Amino acid sequence: MKNLIFYIIMVFCVSSCTEALEKPKDLIPEDQMSEIIADFAINEQSYTIGGNINSENATRFILKKYNIKGDLFTQSYQYYMTKPETIADIFDKAQDIIKSKDPKAEDFINKKLKENSFVPEEVK
Repeated sequence: MKNLIFYIIMVFCVSSCTEALEKPKDLIPEDQMSEIIADFAINEQSYTIGGNINSENATRFILKKYNIKGDLFTQSYQYYMTKPETIADIFDKAQDIIKSKDPKAEDFINKKLKENSFVPEEVK
């Protein structure tokens, strides 16, 4: 009887160690994910400023540019969101990409970070 209880406890322990989401078969690499997110951010800003840009077509264009399907992006994004340190690195790299494409963006990003009270002080 003690062995049965031991095995049941072991099964629970082993099953609790599995990840929240399974790693997608064709997971988008972190560097490429950063580039895609940077492009999405630039696209979003263009949409906000321009207003007459078709955001759905722009999204399709970005995904086509990287030769990936929307489902794969969604699965990869959801997987990375379960890894707080990894997604933070991806966002930081995306921010660096945006800053390198437009030096004026750095001032804008820093201003927005200061305005948002939910951002920890060490990030500001």
